[in-house]
Amino acid sequence: MMEKIYVKPFDVNEGLNDIRLGKIKPGLGIGVPKFDQYVAWKEGQFNMVNGHDNVGKTDVLLWYFVCMAKLHNKKMLIYSSENTIRSLMFKIFNFWTGKRLDKDFSIDDTGYQRTLNEITDCFEFIPNNKRYSAYEILDLAGKKQHDGLLVDPFNSLMTETGNKHQEDYDICANLRIFASQTKTNIFVNAHLVTQAARNRYPKDHIYEGHLAAPEKADTEGGQKFANRADDFWTVHRMTQHDERWNIGELHIRKVKETITGGGVTPRDAPIELRWSDHSKYYIDNINPLEDTYSGVGATQMDILGEQAIHRSAQHKRMNKMSYSGDAVSTDDLPF
Repeated sequence: MMEKIYVKPFDVNEGLNDIRLGKIKPGLGIGVPKFDQYVAWKEGQFNMVNGHDNVGKTDVLLWYFVCMAKLHNKKMLIYSSENTIRSLMFKIFNFWTGKRLDKDFSIDDTGYQRTLNEITDCFEFIPNNKRYSAYEILDLAGKKQHDGLLVDPFNSLMTETGNKHQEDYDICANLRIFASQTKTNIFVNAHLVTQAARNRYPKDHIYEGHLAAPEKADTEGGQKFANRADDFWTVHRMTQHDERWNIGELHIRKVKETITGGGVTPRDAPIELRWSDHSKYYIDNINPLEDTYSGVGATQMDILGEQAIHRSAQHKRMNKMSYSGDAVSTDDLPF
C-alpha cells in the first residue's frame, strides 16, 4: 500500500471543528490567575528558557515541574549537567513540602521517607556523570514515557559535526519532532552571550546600574532558538538589588499557539515570583502549592520541644545516677 504523502483539508476537519465549536482543550494552569493568563502546560511542546547566570532559571523550572506533578500528576525527567542530582533533589524536596529539608526534617524520619516516595513516583533523572549529545538524551528519554523533560543547559550537549550553527538548528528541529511524537513538554535552559551581561538599566532609571532582562536574541547561539521554539521564556532577577533580590521575573517572550492558552507578558510587567525560604514561590501573594502540603516536617516548636524532652531525659538519668540508693564510692567522684 502506497504511503500517504499529502494531507487534505478534510483530514484535519475534526480539529478545525473543535475550534469552530469552542471545544479546544486549554493547557493546564496552576490556579493563579496572574500566572495562568500567560503560561499553560501543553502536550508536545518545545520551550526555550534563557537568563543570566545565578538568577534561578533551574529553580523556577523545578518549581514549575513540582507544580505540575502535584497538581496534575505529571511525570518528569531531568538532565542537568551543571547540578548534582542531590542538589536538584534538595530543591525539589523543599518545593514539594514547602519546608526546608536541612531544617525541618531532622526529627521527622517518617515524613522524610514519605515525601521521598512521593517524589520518586513523579521524578527521574538522567545521570550527569558523562556528556551526552542531544540525540543520546532523546534516545534515553524515549525509553519511557514522561510528561515533561528538562535539558539544562543546551550548551552542555556534545556536538557531532563541525557546523555548530546548522547543528543547533537540526537539534531544535529534532526536539520539536520528539515533543510532538511523544506528547512530551520539553524545556531547554540556555546561557547568554557575553554582551548581555553589559546590558544594564540606564542612568536615572529606577533600577539604574542593575542588569536588565535579556532578549531572545541574547541567547548563546542567537535568535535561531526563539525561531524554532514553540514558546520562549526569560527568567530574570536583580541579584544585587537590596529590596528585589528575591523577586524573580518571568518574561514570556513567545507563545506560538495562543488558542490553547497563554500569551506574551507586557514588556514592563512580567510575572513576579517572590522567593521565600528556598522552598516557595508566591505570585500575587498566592502560593499555588499551599493546599498540597501534607503536614510533614517538624515546626520550630516541635524541634524546641524535642530538645527540651531530650534535656529532661538527660537530667533524669543524671539524677538517677547521683541519688540512687546504691552506695557511691568517694573514689569515683570527680573531686
